[in-house]
Amino acid sequence: MEKNKILIFGYGYCAKAFIKKFENKKNKILVVSRNSQNIDKLNRQGIKSCDWSKEEAVIDFINKSNTILITAPPNNFVDPVASKYSKYFAETGNKIRLIYLSSTSVYGDHKGVWVNENSKLKAKSELGKWRLNVETKWLSFSKLNHLPLLILRLSGIYGPGRSAFDRINNKSFKIVNSPNILFSRIHIDDITSIIIKFINNENLKGVYNLSDNMPATSEAIYLEAFRLLKLEPPTSKNLDELNLSKTAMGFFSESKKVSNKKLLNNLNYKLIHPDYFSGMADIFKKLK
Repeated sequence: MEKNKILIFGYGYCAKAFIKKFENKKNKILVVSRNSQNIDKLNRQGIKSCDWSKEEAVIDFINKSNTILITAPPNNFVDPVASKYSKYFAETGNKIRLIYLSSTSVYGDHKGVWVNENSKLKAKSELGKWRLNVETKWLSFSKLNHLPLLILRLSGIYGPGRSAFDRINNKSFKIVNSPNILFSRIHIDDITSIIIKFINNENLKGVYNLSDNMPATSEAIYLEAFRLLKLEPPTSKNLDELNLSKTAMGFFSESKKVSNKKLLNNLNYKLIHPDYFSGMADIFKKLK
């Protein structure tokens, strides 16, 4: 077996970007997905992939892997990977390391103050509660089976194809005047680079926040996007003036600034995009 095979469960935004960044070592990547078109596309690119439901093939992938990267989101309070395949992780003869992509939604609302990996977890949104439940289960599983586990709590993910520019383009945006509601973000370039650094630092485990250096309001991001586009932004509106979805209202019900000090210190990492000005400028350059 070739050493250091990476098995990825899920093929969403983060997984796609990670694979693209790792494409010069595509023979080291295995992917499990539910989408047959994605599986066919990956296999044509020389990246071995199989369908989630083909248990024997998935178990074979597990047996060939040293790192398992879990990017698939929870469904209700259930992690699909944990419920269906985790029992096989402990049965391989390999020294397996688990990396789980979670979310800073597990912290809940901290009234705009800084949170770090030791802060109280008081998830209040539906997704935050799901994530917290799944984190707890993976921690318990890894301890019971003596498998090293990294939990990466991602702040708001943005990048090409997933930014304020896209929402402005398809007219799915609303600029909310909420000066006291702060959010932390992390650019996809940093997410993929950080995961690769963690893979190369086998001794690191535990919980890490992934965020940039500059928490900001949602309004600030849109105003920067309109500035770069050289367009006049529409007037910002208060929350009670907007007919927001339940998910969006949950988003605006929490405010916190996510500290990245542990990540920068322990990983000796320098952010590619330390703030949204850098990240948005990079996305804008690629749009042009």
